Amino acid sequence: MHGATSAALEDGRLPVLLGGDHSTPLGAIQACAERFPGLGVLQIDAHADLRVAYEGFRWSHASICHNVLAECPGVARLVQVGIRDLGRAERARMQSDARIVGVFDLDWTRARRKGRLKSLVRTTFAMLPQDVYVTFDVDGLDPTLCPGTGTPVPGGFAWDEAMLVLRELVKSGRRIVGLDLNEVSAGPDGDPDGASWDAMFGARLLYRLIGFAVASQSNSQSAR
Repeated sequence: MHGATSAALEDGRLPVLLGGDHSTPLGAIQACAERFPGLGVLQIDAHADLRVAYEGFRWSHASICHNVLAECPGVARLVQVGIRDLGRAERARMQSDARIVGVFDLDWTRARRKGRLKSLVRTTFAMLPQDVYVTFDVDGLDPTLCPGTGTPVPGGFAWDEAMLVLRELVKSGRRIVGLDLNEVSAGPDGDPDGASWDAMFGARLLYRLIGFAVASQSNSQSAR
């Protein structure tokens, strides 16, 4: 992924990665951080993914953000939103590492109930640098939207809330320099054409992600 992403950036193209599990984007994020030092990473996810290893495997989907912070010195800030399933060590890491900003699902729910959701999003994004890589694990959403994903967790963003996040990111003046979508599982559902709700939903989400990324390309340091 590192080589392919570097080549895409060299050609002036937007790198877009479709993963299986969430371990896949490390090389892509490395390449973007080399190209854009001081990069911010926006992670939409139910899980913090800050484990040093999972079941003895360092490069697992549960360790992607730990590996990004360990292997990508060009990443200046990791903003995690939608988090609602994490271990004690991960919570301690979020509290102790100044590069990490976490917005938990409970924070999101409270802001929603008080009509302050947009304010929370804007305050959170104010801590992101100019150039941002978006890593989107579909389980960050309400699992009724993506029932086939491998590690669903109750809670999560509604569709319009996910669109609010992406829209406000672009409106904030940030530029999306790369993105990925992971953990979409288009399992069999009896459709003779092989289509499934998860596949159709994932395609629509990817379409929107790319659209917001393209819209952000006109954002520059001078525009902020």
